[in-house]
Amino acid sequence: MTYKQLTTEITNLLQSHAMINTVRFATPVEWLNWDDQPVYPLASFAINSGGYNIGREQLFNVQMWFLDKSGVEGEFETEVTSDMHSIAADIVSKLRNGYNPYTIDPQISWTGITEKFEDYLSGVQLTFNISLVSDFDACSIPEPTYLTTEFEDNLLTEDNINIIYE
Repeated sequence: MTYKQLTTEITNLLQSHAMINTVRFATPVEWLNWDDQPVYPLASFAINSGGYNIGREQLFNVQMWFLDKSGVEGEFETEVTSDMHSIAADIVSKLRNGYNPYTIDPQISWTGITEKFEDYLSGVQLTFNISLVSDFDACSIPEPTYLTTEFEDNLLTEDNINIIYE
């Protein structure tokens, strides 16, 4: 599974939840500056780091935010945070169950969020790792094939690119 395939998989998973109206592949700081206003409740996510482990295992660090409006003065903060926490638990359950080509961390931390923008937003943020075995193989790196030419100091690739060694 590639980075793009993983982002598509997560987007589809988030969109499949009946309580989520908008899904964004961006951090809240990024999408809050966009011109279009989302329909809440909203789920957004970012994958900004990861790693290549021994073998073909790849690791992706995922952050997810589940947010909704909590009233003009934040008066519904507790209820909204509770609802977003429940939605996050549903998504974690879907990530852990089924025949997924990946696994996620056994321990997932969450953080409550309350921010004031045009309105108060409340919810939760999750941070976890997704681990998968990829088709990538470090032994089969694409390299150009070289053809020798009549000049010993030059090489010619299959794409007819002349490489001159001095």
